Formats: sequence, C-alpha cells, structure tokens
Amino acid sequence: MQISRLCLVSLLLAAVACNNPGEKISDGSKTAQDSAATDPSSTAALDTTLSGCYSSVYNRDTSALQIETKGAVVSGPLSYSLFEKDRNDGTFQGEVQGNILSGWYLFKSEGTMSVRQLAFKVKGNQLWPATGELEQHGDTTAFKNMDRLQYDSLRPFVKVTCVL
Repeated sequence: MQISRLCLVSLLLAAVACNNPGEKISDGSKTAQDSAATDPSSTAALDTTLSGCYSSVYNRDTSALQIETKGAVVSGPLSYSLFEKDRNDGTFQGEVQGNILSGWYLFKSEGTMSVRQLAFKVKGNQLWPATGELEQHGDTTAFKNMDRLQYDSLRPFVKVTCVL
C-alpha cells in the first residue's frame, strides 16, 4: 500500500513539474545582433513563458521539446522523429537573448553522439526553428553566420500540454 501511494505521489509531482509555467522571459536589452528585439511587433514574444512542452508536426515528421527556464538559461530533452530516417534523442541547452533562443543539441543517432547548434525565434506560444548555412567540425555542426539565419514559420514548435 505504501509503495502504491509513493508511486502516486511521485507521478503527481512529475505531472505538476511538467506543467509548471516557469519564469517569464523579459529581456529588454538591445544588441546589434538581435534587431528583432527592437521591433514593436515582437513585444509579445519578449514577455513569454517559455517553460513547458513544445511539439512540431510536419507531414510525417514529428519533434518534441520540453524546456525549463532559469533566468535566460533554457534546457531540456529534445527529440526528432523524421519519417523514414533515424530518430534523434538528446538534450538542448541554450539561452534567450531578446526573442532568440539559441544553443546546442547533444544527441545520439545510429549509436553516435553528435552536437548541433540550434536557434529558434520566440513568437508567442511558438518557437520558429532557424535555418541557415552550416559548417561541420568533427562531430559538431554549427551555423556559419548567426546574423543570416532564417526562421521557419511553417514548421513551428507549438506549446502543448505536457504528458508523461
């Protein structure tokens, strides 16, 4: 009886932690690198609760990201399941500057550990993934020029209810 009660309490705590609204990100600092932060239309994106779960479904590709914020630092598990390709599972860690979330994705695919730089534009309850020219250095893939990134509004990660 005690074990089942302990399991129930653990499950409840995990569910509550997953749905924690987290901290609000409000970074009003302006940098030359992030001119989008000076755009008045991006004000909603600057004051967004980022913690939570996000999902992207495009055709038969699905991706899931669960993030926790501590100030401007963001981290959590990330998974890509691309149709007829291997699944990537790993951890994302980055930080928010203005309305741009950027960082590194450490993941395992086909038994090999790799690192890939990722960036997202925060737009309300969506994260628009960045695309741009990439460079390969050993097991690490990085953007060649962060200032020239494009953000894909057609394949956003949309905030969803976290499920266990």
